[in-house]
Amino acid sequence: MIEAFIENPLLLLFVVAALGYGVGNIRIKGTGLGVAAVLFVGLGIGAVDQALHIPEIIIFLGLTIFVYTIGLQSGPGFFRNLRQHGLRDVLFVILMLTVSAGITVALHYLFNFEASTTAGLFAGVTTNTAALAGLLDILSHRAVESAGTLSEQAVVGYSLSYPMGVLGVMMAVAFVERVLRINYRKEEEALRKFYPIDQNMKNTAIRITSADIINRALRDLLREYQWEVVFGRVLRNDQVMLSSWDLKFQLGDVIKLVGNRDEVNRIIEQLGEEAPEELISGDPAFETARIFVSNPKVAGQKLAALNLQEKFSAIVSRYRRGDIDLLAGGETILE
Repeated sequence: MIEAFIENPLLLLFVVAALGYGVGNIRIKGTGLGVAAVLFVGLGIGAVDQALHIPEIIIFLGLTIFVYTIGLQSGPGFFRNLRQHGLRDVLFVILMLTVSAGITVALHYLFNFEASTTAGLFAGVTTNTAALAGLLDILSHRAVESAGTLSEQAVVGYSLSYPMGVLGVMMAVAFVERVLRINYRKEEEALRKFYPIDQNMKNTAIRITSADIINRALRDLLREYQWEVVFGRVLRNDQVMLSSWDLKFQLGDVIKLVGNRDEVNRIIEQLGEEAPEELISGDPAFETARIFVSNPKVAGQKLAALNLQEKFSAIVSRYRRGDIDLLAGGETILE
């Protein structure tokens, strides 16, 4: 089996990826390694025989794809947060890197590590694969004669510290959770407006039976009750129409809305009673659709700036970012 992997590095690559993916899906008390498990499996299999290797071109191709996709996923949020909390975040990163670098330098002199090993340790403990690639590139260009040895030392240092860079953070988080008694549910509610957090959506219809909100504009009700939902279609006297800021509820109206499950249940108690969605969902004049944002002219704009309701009689109730459905609002920025 080892000989087959030595002769077929591509087979080795996909076996490591498949095993790592399987191990990453194993969860213990809700926590798992995720895609980081691929590296752990690779370290374990690589330790079996020195002859096991992956062609250099695949390493750099993988790194390129990794950096590119991370940029696509995190780029818009990174620059938005940089504008909002730039100074605070930059100072925190500088502090974090300074502390990590200080500890690394102390270990370097304490254990008499080679400089290349220490540099690999620093890249690994910050789980920065791109930094390791940059280090290897520098070594290959500036130390031609000993480049191979120095690169191996850097990779060894990286391999030693990367697991602790992952596991150490997980253990630190678990420790802080216990000490500070963190309530994630309460934090989710507080941060839901600002960050893409799973909102446990509920899509339902409500029949208006409460006289307290009759003949009051929807904009006034939203301001008074601080409802965090999106109102959609309204059924009144067997006619379906789209809700608007000026809509005034009447007794017997059936209105469709979507939002966080707890918020929707609270609104049901204030407005009336839950009604069958079929009453309002079957009108052929209205259609529900998912639209993929691919127009660069609207990317980066707020929903409110697009005037969709005035231009197209359309309401965006939610959007999907990554693998999470989120409630849409006027301040939602399309990406």
